[in-house]
Amino acid sequence: MKKLVKIFGVLLLTMSVAFAADNSIYINQAGSSSTINLKQDGSANKIYGKGDSEGTAALFTGSSQTVDIRQVGASNLLGIDVNSTVASGVGVNLTYYITGSNSVASIDINGDGLGTAANNVFNVQMTGNYNDLVADILGTGNSLTATAVGGNYNDFNFTIDADDTTTGIAISGGGSNVTTLVLGTDDSTVNYTAVGASNTLSLTQSGTGDGTNGHNFDLDILGSSNTFTATQADTQFNDIDVNITGNSNTWTINQTD
Repeated sequence: MKKLVKIFGVLLLTMSVAFAADNSIYINQAGSSSTINLKQDGSANKIYGKGDSEGTAALFTGSSQTVDIRQVGASNLLGIDVNSTVASGVGVNLTYYITGSNSVASIDINGDGLGTAANNVFNVQMTGNYNDLVADILGTGNSLTATAVGGNYNDFNFTIDADDTTTGIAISGGGSNVTTLVLGTDDSTVNYTAVGASNTLSLTQSGTGDGTNGHNFDLDILGSSNTFTATQADTQFNDIDVNITGNSNTWTINQTD
């Protein structure tokens, strides 16, 4: 049976939803101090927001929002838009678990495209093969942590134009995973750890520091035949630390000002 759930909540919402295959959840959430738990187990499930067309991203705004989303199975879809702009504390704390294969997730943390999103936390944990995650982050003081465990041919594609942003990426086991990072920010910190073979990382950083702090990038790779390429352009006060253990690894660093 195909099920359809539409949820449009404001304030103090606590919810847990779990369904089987080929189901849809449409959710927009605004307010504060909410806890939202969504779980879909099966295949071809999707989570989106209310909109004029299919595929409109679910919208989360407000402060002290805790969102836990779990999709288990194959070919699941997710679209999330976070527009929280709190001055202190945490706006939206979003955790997304992918377990399975061939799923596609798109996350926007960008203040409705205005680049005003602030103090949001995004964590993703991926287990499986051939999954794609695209994240677009604008604003200030946001945090992104992505972890892939024991899978192959997964893609992380992150575009971050947010000052004072911390990004942590860890890939453990498996191989042939691809991570692409494009950073057009001031004072960003990136930590990347990979354990496995044939993983690929591409990093592009632009923007300027504040006169004392620029960009910090820490790379740790344990394995063989991994490829790392970093380009830092039009930046100042940059720091790249590379620690690679293994055979037949390839790494290239280009710095220009």
